[in-house]
Amino acid sequence: MGLTTPLLYLCSGVILNTLSQVITDTKFSAPEAHIIPAVKFTFTLVGAALRRPPRAVASPSQRRLMALIGLLDASAYTVYCLGFFACGATLANLLLSGVGQVLTAVLTRCVLRRRLTSGQLAGIAFVSLGLAVRAAPAAYFEFSGPSAATAGAAGSGAAAAAAGAGSSLALSHEQLVGAGLVSLAALLYSILGVAYEKLLKGGEAPPPNAEIMWSVSILGFLASAAYQFLYVLPRWDVLVARPMAASPASPRFVAFLLAVFGTGFNLHMLAQAAVFKTEGAIGVGLVNAVRGAVITLVVAALFCSPDRRHLCLTNQTMLSAAVTTIGGAVYVMAGGGRQPPKTKAEPTPAAQRNGGKEGADVAAEGHTADGSGASEAEVGAKDKDA
Repeated sequence: MGLTTPLLYLCSGVILNTLSQVITDTKFSAPEAHIIPAVKFTFTLVGAALRRPPRAVASPSQRRLMALIGLLDASAYTVYCLGFFACGATLANLLLSGVGQVLTAVLTRCVLRRRLTSGQLAGIAFVSLGLAVRAAPAAYFEFSGPSAATAGAAGSGAAAAAAGAGSSLALSHEQLVGAGLVSLAALLYSILGVAYEKLLKGGEAPPPNAEIMWSVSILGFLASAAYQFLYVLPRWDVLVARPMAASPASPRFVAFLLAVFGTGFNLHMLAQAAVFKTEGAIGVGLVNAVRGAVITLVVAALFCSPDRRHLCLTNQTMLSAAVTTIGGAVYVMAGGGRQPPKTKAEPTPAAQRNGGKEGADVAAEGHTADGSGASEAEVGAKDKDA
């Protein structure tokens, strides 16, 4: 697996999640207003419409599969946003990547009958171990030396918060509810990933990426628009106007952040598309697992404070991030989604009589059909993160 595209996918995901935390901290609306999902679905639909070919061909079975993917994406992202509000970026991403990776590996093996190498299984095992470390009681990772000493020497609010975070033995009720919602989103995203891989690598040539994105985004957009019209608009004063008036951020600044988020989401999905095409659902899940570890460090550096100890860096979160990152590295070194080389077909007698022309045409046709042709260069995948 080449590193350029996965790194682009990883970095764009880290930026989007950090931006989501910044937007959440403005408290410009109530969580049940679901403004961020509405922005996401609107921008992805517009992005797909601008790239959508005038005539796109998809078989009835492919259209049914795209409709299923759209339903899963709309449900998963909405549930994830609720969990994100409740438990913060750090725990939300670790749970989404860890639970999602394990479930995706199981579903890929059971549904797609995809065989995994021993190195790939080792990488997935490390990711699972990283998740287990994060889920274990925090008391197991309390050490009297480093955290307390660091807090005393620094004397800063963030350092004191980090020390206090290590002494917290359990998540709050709100965080537990958020963790459950994120785990449900991980399940839905895992099913989505397997369905998407089946769409890309089934027996039929897949539709262009823009057509897939249009079919997937329009369901989320329609559901989000209906929710905004029927529920949010009648309660606009309570859900948006009053929180916006009390927010330290100006409406213009919030609108700017939302526009950057929506635009960045389109770019993120293009990067995800390239990873999905070459590595499949498991490869995307591994990149997401490493992304969760990176977000742990970034969020702790930017948002840790005494009143948000769940976002601070502790011995437990550091160990979980390290083990998860090792899992991603092991998976990459094991070959990722690399496929065995295809054998070259023998030319037919007719091709030999025509100087090999027919054989060349057959080879070119096979190159397109197996998912590696230039006509499928834009085949992509829907985002599971924010």
